[in-house]
Amino acid sequence: MARCARCSAELQPAWKFCIHCGTAVSRADVATAAPRTRITALGLFGIALGGLLAAIAVAAVVVFTL
Repeated sequence: MARCARCSAELQPAWKFCIHCGTAVSRADVATAAPRTRITALGLFGIALGGLLAAIAVAAVVVFTL
């Protein structure tokens, strides 16, 4: 995410001005900033749960096809 040159607040791509300090936002700064992704605890839980359910499904297929 792009940051304001004056106050270092995170900027959204659609903003023309920083909502925190009012500084004009340069389109080049916003366009070149790589989006940051954050993995939350809920996201990690979802990934782990998905893996567990996949393992259970594979085990069920193996058990019921014997």
